[in-house]
Amino acid sequence: MPPSNGVSDELLAARKLAPEITRRADEFERERVVAPEIVSAMVEAGLVEMAIPKAYGGSESHLLDIIDVIEAISYADASTGWCLMNYQTTAFAAALMEPSGARMVFDGAERAVPAGVLAPTGRARRVKDGLVVSGRWAFASGCDNANWMLGNVIVTDEQAQPISNADGSPQMLLPFFSRDQIRILDTWHVAGLCASGSHDVEVSDAFVPEGRWLSLATPSYIDTPLFRFPIVSTFPPCVAAVGLGIARAAFDCFTELATAKVPFGGTTPLRERGSAQIDVSQAEALIAGSMSYIRETVNTLWETVKHGNPASDDERRRVRLAGISAAANAARAVDLLYNAAGATAIAQSCPLQRYFRDVHVVTQHIHVSHAGLQRMGKLLLTGELEGLL
Repeated sequence: MPPSNGVSDELLAARKLAPEITRRADEFERERVVAPEIVSAMVEAGLVEMAIPKAYGGSESHLLDIIDVIEAISYADASTGWCLMNYQTTAFAAALMEPSGARMVFDGAERAVPAGVLAPTGRARRVKDGLVVSGRWAFASGCDNANWMLGNVIVTDEQAQPISNADGSPQMLLPFFSRDQIRILDTWHVAGLCASGSHDVEVSDAFVPEGRWLSLATPSYIDTPLFRFPIVSTFPPCVAAVGLGIARAAFDCFTELATAKVPFGGTTPLRERGSAQIDVSQAEALIAGSMSYIRETVNTLWETVKHGNPASDDERRRVRLAGISAAANAARAVDLLYNAAGATAIAQSCPLQRYFRDVHVVTQHIHVSHAGLQRMGKLLLTGELEGLL
């Protein structure tokens, strides 16, 4: 299915970068980091700028075009696609910042490569002209190549006690730290997405000047469709796009393998086995159906906000459900193909083993995890919501 407005220039650029990324995927996994020149190439191609407001030099693309680019880079290498996804979803925050602060991060002399973490595991106290922040955040994907880092903090008073909002909830802000303010801790030793560099990062008494932060409770300063789209609703489809890119790569890998492989003890290629034919059909339907559901739900919500109407809870519920389902279906598709390939799939020389490991890391992300199904079902059946929508 084509992108929302035809094939975007950024998607063409992503496809052009893809072969080199694929060629180096094993290297990235071995070194546990995406090569900086690859990140630079994505930045130069405008892939991060897709999520940055035009007011700050970005291209402010349709969300479906952003999803397509994440999927295309993830097809080439999941870790690279995962890093791009985090840079782009962090860049959405620009619209929630005061313009003076947003320009510091997104419209400076160096093009922004922003990584971010939403867990509120830092503390901040207000001082003259800004904040002083200390904290540590896990899962800072892409931090090795980022020049800005976003971390969620709880604001405290002089006695280090949390300051409450009117409703009793803790006051939270999301400041941006410059690269020289953060320390990366080598914590990312994992089974999949090994090159995503999703380490812990920490800051200690870092000063953040006035305005170089945002609040998720603040209305967008940029009144255009991409930034009217609820920021939390961008995460499930963008995260799931990584899984779908992996699944599509596994599909193409398997169909090539099935043509050449003759299973042990047999005389005919794997492609002629009925079980393989069933599995590949199921995998194709899972991948294509999931992407179609994402496109339908995202586009419905996009049209709502495009015309100036508020996003309904049901529209947001369906976008999240589409993302959760897509991530699970991508993993199911890869499982089918991995199992159908037999022992060949376990060899380090076979990409299917990496696709298997990578896709099962994607499903663990909070925005697409299995636990979200219960919350979305509860909202549908009872009208009650627990947690993020």
